[in-house]
Amino acid sequence: MKRIPGFVTSEECKILAEWAMADTNFADGITTGGRTKLRVSNRADFDSGNRLFPITYPDTVYIIQQRIRETLGLGGCPIIEGHGKGGVVVSKTFDGGDVYAHTDPSVGDGLLGLRCNVLVSKQETGGILTVDGIDYDPSVGELHCYPVTHQRHSVSVCHGPTPRILFMFGFVLTPEQYLEFCQ
Repeated sequence: MKRIPGFVTSEECKILAEWAMADTNFADGITTGGRTKLRVSNRADFDSGNRLFPITYPDTVYIIQQRIRETLGLGGCPIIEGHGKGGVVVSKTFDGGDVYAHTDPSVGDGLLGLRCNVLVSKQETGGILTVDGIDYDPSVGELHCYPVTHQRHSVSVCHGPTPRILFMFGFVLTPEQYLEFCQ
């Protein structure tokens, strides 16, 4: 996992967290116990018949996405299509919510789905990210990236009145691009 503390400023985190809490285009998520309102995302609206939500992100999202591309050398990598909008997905996990252990669906034969995530709001306790059996406790504003299509990941139960809000920026990489990314 690649981690860059302080990648997103506190002001940017505030803008994104406020947008996420005000936006209503989120659907029930899946947690360890099944469907839940304790973890929601704007990945897709499966219940309404519309595959994708009509999402309008603040400009800050695209500024951060470009910063990720430039900083990590992902300029030539396409975005992960079909989830969220423009390769960006947002999740909100409330008190008692978690993320079940899983790997993300394939992005194509021989390709890797890389997510570069930024936590913009953090719960009081819990919410520990586990990737391939290793625990991480990302801080607000930290960028953390890993191949979600190839590494099993989960988040422990979140506790407290402050929701865990995560912005996920997805890219498609060849194995060669991923090796270069890891250096």
